[in-house]
Amino acid sequence: MKKAALWLLLCVSGQGLAASGSWSDTQRGVTLQNRGVMALSAALAAGESSPVRQRASATITTVSWKYELMGPRPAGLQVQLCNTMNRCVALDGDSGQTRSFYGQAASSPMRLIYFVPGKGAMNPPLRVLSNQVIVNYQ
Repeated sequence: MKKAALWLLLCVSGQGLAASGSWSDTQRGVTLQNRGVMALSAALAAGESSPVRQRASATITTVSWKYELMGPRPAGLQVQLCNTMNRCVALDGDSGQTRSFYGQAASSPMRLIYFVPGKGAMNPPLRVLSNQVIVNYQ
């Protein structure tokens, strides 16, 4: 009887008991030499042996990001976090968390895009030391 009750509980509340997890990746940053040009980070993706790669139905709950600049933040710097589903969100700081990717495929790689409006060379160039994301999923 206890086994039947446990099985029923699992079936009825399967959504509430769905496995959740997270993956993270850190990559070297980019250098932006000129204004008016976009610089894309390397893909930030779950590792080959990450459990999320075994669960095609896993969806994002939150994404945390962090990037580190070398030197001062240039005036007008715009940074976006994007996934391969062409969903992008403007970031409001060097680190934070967003629910903007909620429900999207959790195994989808992410990228940061850097842009400084205007024209001409930047002095000094924008140097991004590192990019990091942590993707939480269910």
